[in-house]
Amino acid sequence: MPPNLASELQSLLGRQATQALTLLLDSLGSQPLRVWLVGGVVRDQWLHRHRNGVGRGRTIQPMDVDLLLAPDHHSPELTLPRLAPHWNAALAAAGWSLKAQVHEAFGTAHLALQPSEDRNRQPHPTDRKLLTVDVAMARTEHYPAPGENPCVTLTAAPDADLVDLRRRDVSINAMALPWPHGPLLDPYGGQRDLERGLLRFLHAASIQDDPTRVIRAARYGARLHMDLATEARQHLQDTMDLWPWRREPPCPPALGSRLGMELALLLRHEPWREGLTLLQGWGAFRLVDWSGALQQDTTWPRRLHRAARWNLPLLPALLMGAADPLHVAQRLQLPMAQQRLMAQTLALRNWLGEQD
Repeated sequence: MPPNLASELQSLLGRQATQALTLLLDSLGSQPLRVWLVGGVVRDQWLHRHRNGVGRGRTIQPMDVDLLLAPDHHSPELTLPRLAPHWNAALAAAGWSLKAQVHEAFGTAHLALQPSEDRNRQPHPTDRKLLTVDVAMARTEHYPAPGENPCVTLTAAPDADLVDLRRRDVSINAMALPWPHGPLLDPYGGQRDLERGLLRFLHAASIQDDPTRVIRAARYGARLHMDLATEARQHLQDTMDLWPWRREPPCPPALGSRLGMELALLLRHEPWREGLTLLQGWGAFRLVDWSGALQQDTTWPRRLHRAARWNLPLLPALLMGAADPLHVAQRLQLPMAQQRLMAQTLALRNWLGEQD
């Protein structure tokens, strides 16, 4: 790994995790592949370099590492299952255990790397107990209908990196670093947007294709203290004005599930008050509750604060501000235990109202 990149990644990921990532990258680089670091780790590496690791007083903490792979045009048949033995051998030889979920049909894999226990080794202050890496073969995506799951086509084209970056959510995640060396690829101005603290979608139809990108933008905004650019706000408003799922056919089940998962991730891993404040300020609560009741709700901070204090799930507490909380919970496919909790809360609310 180039020394400057290695030292920057080590400050982000820790010494052990950087060593494991280097082993993984080297095992991939030994194959007829083009390999890139993409997305969050590239974004956070840039922030660490230019903000000295701090985003307005908060240390940048990358949550994952993403790798983009494209077979050499002479080896288009190279697949993740064929690559797995190489990274397994390299990591095992260095004492790392690996749990991998490979989805061959989609050309993706999720790797969870755990260092083996060495009782004689003194831990380093930057050591991390776990490194997660998402690996994806370069692809194009086509959305057959707004909000539906995309149709995926893997590509080994010479410009596979640029083709793949077009499918990303916001410009700050559409940057890539070639491995083992090469200039930063930034076709959508992610560096400029990081400097300005702005979140921009890559094209005008981005939200219509996948509305969950708005919730992801709020996650990044809360974590990195950024806000939607003016044109991104306009894209959101234009999409909401034409929101197709108020009518029949209903919201695609896959979209409801993805919206629920993205909200759960925001509430679990991000500064949720900041993230939800951004969503409400953008008018994006209407993505969740089409009636507009949740968008107008001003009591959600108090509800979520109490839920957090009582160790209750936060997403049901948020949805209690919707016009029909159970209907929204069903559309977002919340776990049945959470839906039952909401039903009991509504029943208690109605009973108390009858006692007045």
